[in-house]
Amino acid sequence: MPKNILLYDLLISCPGDIKSEIEVIEEVVEEFNQQFATTLGISIRTRHWSKSAYAQSGGKPQELLNKQFIDNCDAAVALFWTRFGTPTDKYGSGSEEEIENMISNGKQVFVYFSEKQVNLSECDFDQYQKVKDFKDKYKSKGLFYCYNSDEELRKLFYAHLSQYFLTLKQITTLVEQRSSKLLLKAICNGEIKDSAEVVNFDFNGIENREERLNRIRKLFGEILKSPVKKCRSEYNTSLGYKDVEISEEKVELISKVAESLEIELNESFFALGMLRENMFNNLAVLGGGRSLEGKEEEKEKYNNILRLYDTICSFSNWCSVEECFGGMKAIKLCLTNEGTMYDEDIDIELYLPNNMFLSHREFRIPKEGTLSNLEEDNSLNDLFEIKGTESYIDYESSCKPFNQVYVPDTPSVFPFGGRDYEEEYRNDLDDIFCYKIYEKGNEIIVKLHIDYIKQHSAVAFPTPLFLKDINVYNDIRYKIISKNNANVISGNLQVKTHKMPNVEL
Repeated sequence: MPKNILLYDLLISCPGDIKSEIEVIEEVVEEFNQQFATTLGISIRTRHWSKSAYAQSGGKPQELLNKQFIDNCDAAVALFWTRFGTPTDKYGSGSEEEIENMISNGKQVFVYFSEKQVNLSECDFDQYQKVKDFKDKYKSKGLFYCYNSDEELRKLFYAHLSQYFLTLKQITTLVEQRSSKLLLKAICNGEIKDSAEVVNFDFNGIENREERLNRIRKLFGEILKSPVKKCRSEYNTSLGYKDVEISEEKVELISKVAESLEIELNESFFALGMLRENMFNNLAVLGGGRSLEGKEEEKEKYNNILRLYDTICSFSNWCSVEECFGGMKAIKLCLTNEGTMYDEDIDIELYLPNNMFLSHREFRIPKEGTLSNLEEDNSLNDLFEIKGTESYIDYESSCKPFNQVYVPDTPSVFPFGGRDYEEEYRNDLDDIFCYKIYEKGNEIIVKLHIDYIKQHSAVAFPTPLFLKDINVYNDIRYKIISKNNANVISGNLQVKTHKMPNVEL
């Protein structure tokens, strides 16, 4: 799971006689990162000329170092023992220049002087005196600490580092810089908006009644143009073969639909020429298929007639679906995170007037058999799910694996086996509309749980929310509670309407 980390660069500034202390500083910083990087999102990276500088020409050494990495450091730790360092144009040493520049820019500087035993025979007294003078200069300012051993330095520096980065002010700053920013927003025409727009339920863009009728008309036209004209009675069949014919049930239904659409069928409309089925082709039988023998145009016409029949049946079922759900008013909502940190374990509460909200438990019941006879790509979930786009992910994608919402791929409302059709239908809707709904006084409270949302992203609600009387639409009051937000987020989402005919539900 991705994490947000606020990175600070810490400059280690010291002359060449400081050696073991550099390793101590690195170890303390690593210990600090291990303890606080995950919990507070703070990470410190050390910078030192030995690992951060690179060869560059066109300037004086200290100026080049300043540009390469020193000026971008957020804080510094400076250490001195017997050497003060090489003078620069402005200061007595590079370390002094680095310290003064840090302080003048309002950055934190930790200064330490080593009081380890000095071997006078190896000491440069001029350098040692400069260290003492520098120490006296800052003594009155209380800007430094002394240590007698690496272990003492370790304890001092860890305490000072923690004290600085874990002050209340600093933590407050970190929380502001590293936090989620959750808001309830709406989805309109596939885009995220600040206000919700009430629209007619569009069946998720699934092919509507008129589009299906056009497909039926087109299939009639293709069959009428077929060159296959001869009738079966003109041919003899051989042993082991069976004539392929269109069943009376299919002929009757197709003929009635043609009449209602004012399409005139010619006398050879159902003729299939010499098309036969090979009854001895066991491989085809075992494979569940049919071994057809005949001309390609005969096979094509036969398949088009079967396709026409299936399309008519699908159209009939779809009409029942449109009669059941057509004209309903809906809004689509989403949760956005405009912050710089992910969030998780999020509970959203919506407060709506009880005469405004239409629960899925109040939906009409399609006539028995309608849903089970629909095409596979027109399941209940396909009708209602808000599908993800480049602007937002679908609800199921935000769920952790062990919290995946079960949504049936195909309806399980079958009218057999003693099962209650209506109850099975309601249960399937419960799986898809995975909200918790409560009634409190004159309000309906709709609750939704979202497992996880990344920063700068959005998660769609599982389904649209359906509404009742267009005359009572109010703005939606909401609350959001999450793991990474200490406060309850409250707000109102504006609901806009257009002039639409009200449909009795």
